[in-house]
Amino acid sequence: MMTALRFIASLAILIGCLWAAKLITATFALNLPAPLLGLLILFGLLQSGLLKSKYLLPACNPILKYMALFFIPAGVGLINYMAIFSQYAWLLASVLILVPALGLFLTGKLASQGRFHD
Repeated sequence: MMTALRFIASLAILIGCLWAAKLITATFALNLPAPLLGLLILFGLLQSGLLKSKYLLPACNPILKYMALFFIPAGVGLINYMAIFSQYAWLLASVLILVPALGLFLTGKLASQGRFHD
């Protein structure tokens, strides 16, 4: 009984953050996706210490356990766009390889010029 109540309470916290984000985006007509804002609200609550992570575990553990199942429809949906992917394969490959490589290179350069070293 207590496990079910903890699950419901933690799920209510998650849904409450999403609901608050939807309310904020609708009120201020923000072009920010409500789930992203909800995650930022949840992050802020966790970082400020107002919310402990142990309160979220009963709902987050099952969600994380089966998260891979949520990516199957998206992966299947990509098959519909294989013609576009093959047409712009060089562009996609360059973006997927060059942009992270450039980011890592610039981060390394900036970090090497910093004052703090290991």
